[in-house]
This record gives sequence, structure tokens and C-alpha cells, in this order.
Amino acid sequence: MNGDKQRRIVASVVLLVALVFVVAGAARTHRVYGMDGNEFGLLTFDRIREGELVVDSTFTGVARRDGRLHSTYDRTVERGKRTCPT
Repeated sequence: MNGDKQRRIVASVVLLVALVFVVAGAARTHRVYGMDGNEFGLLTFDRIREGELVVDSTFTGVARRDGRLHSTYDRTVERGKRTCPT
């Protein structure tokens, strides 16, 4: 009985930690700088969620340059369904 109780406690703690990580990842945003880069001496950027970053990175929509994330397309234009790169 004691072993079952310990397993349940460990499983509950692992589940709780996993849920905290999922919620933290869903709430996190990233700065993605525009294609045009330097406009009037200012860098323009959009904030995107973690899920959007995963999709954009998969379909080559975001590239890392100089330690920053840069967009590879114009984010103001509505995009249709993208084809899989593989």
C-alpha cells in the first residue's frame, strides 16, 4: 500500500509540473522583427505566441539572425494554407 501511495504522489507531481510547463509555454510570446528591418532607424516587430513560432519555424517563416528572430515574409498579408516542406 505504501508503494502505491508514493507512486500516486509522484505521478500527480509530474502531471502538475507538465501542466505548468504547458500553460507557461502557451502564455509566452516572442518578438519577430519585420523583413524590412530598419525603418527610420527603428526595428519593427510583431509579437507571436509559442505555437505560432513552432508553425512558422517549420514552414521557414522565421529565421534567426544576429541573435534575433526575423520574419521571412510580410506578416501584414493574409496567408493561405501552407504546403509541408517535407
